[in-house]
Parts: sequence; structure tokens; C-alpha cells
Amino acid sequence: MTSPERPRSGQGVDSDGRAVIDPTQNVLDLVRAANLRQDDLREAESRHIRELIAMEARHSAEQRASEAARLNAIREVDAGAVQRAAEVQLAAASALAAQTSTMAETLRTAQATAAGTAAANQAIALEPMQRAIDELRRTQWEAAGGKAQVVETRAGVGDSRSNVGMIVGIIGALLAVIGVGCTGLAIAVSIIVAVTR
Repeated sequence: MTSPERPRSGQGVDSDGRAVIDPTQNVLDLVRAANLRQDDLREAESRHIRELIAMEARHSAEQRASEAARLNAIREVDAGAVQRAAEVQLAAASALAAQTSTMAETLRTAQATAAGTAAANQAIALEPMQRAIDELRRTQWEAAGGKAQVVETRAGVGDSRSNVGMIVGIIGALLAVIGVGCTGLAIAVSIIVAVTR
């Protein structure tokens, strides 16, 4: 009978004489290496994500700055347009004010000239009527003085009426001769009424 083999102590060797590695240790080393590699990958991924976030933040900041510059440019253009519109309106208002002032002055001058001309024409038109009225008064006084005595009440009423008719006739003839219109006739009638009172 053969005796059982005693277990050997120490590290085993393979057929080439190299030390045989315990497969358990080999697996542990591979797992450790795989874990280190995964840690490295996770760290690289974290760096990549941080870089993406930083790049996105820079890009967003650049976009905000660009948009702010664009809006500021638009506001400047709008402010310039408003300023120009205000200047145009001010110039138009100034021109209108000057034109209105000139027109008002021209109108005042024209009205003053027309009033002066109307007053002169009225004085010219009234002068023959005034002379005629004065002549009528003189004639009336002469006729009243040369007549025989008549009862005062009868003479006053009758003479006034006949004198009024005579005066209206004379003034109407004078107005027709000098070509004075309705205004002159109204003035003449008012003068006659005043004289006969």
C-alpha cells in the first residue's frame, strides 16, 4: 500500500518552474483594477459634466449680454426717433405759432384799415345829408317865421308831419343822387326823426 501524500508547504510552481498564483488572489486583483477603472471613468464623467455646465453658463451669459446689447441698440434707435419726432413737432409748432401771429397781425391791420375806410366813407356819405338837413332846418325856420300866426297846437302837429314828409322826400332824392344804400337811408331816417322831435 502506498502511503498518502503529505501536503506540501510553500508556494507551488508550474511546469516551467514559475510560481503559481492563487486564483482567488488573481480575481481580487482584477476586481480591484476594475473598480479603479470605474472610479476613473466616474471622475472623468463628473469633470465632463462640470465642463458642460460651465460651458453652458458661459454661453448663456454671452447670449444674455448679446441680447442686452441688441435691446439697448433698439432702445437707442427708438429714443433717437422720439427725439427727432419731438424736434419736428417743436419746429412745426413754432412755425405755426409764427404764422398765426403774422396772420393775426395782418388781420388786425386789415380790420383797422377797413374800419378807417368805413368811417371815412360814412363821413363822406353823411356830409351831403347833414348839409341837406341843415338846409332843411334853415328853410323850415324861415318858413315858420314868414307865415301868419296859426294856432300853435295845430301848426306844430301839422307842420311836423308835412315837414317830415318833405324831409324824407328830399333825403331820398339826395341818397339816390349820391348812391348811398340802405345803411345811409336808415341813418337819414333816424336823423329826420331826431330833428322833428
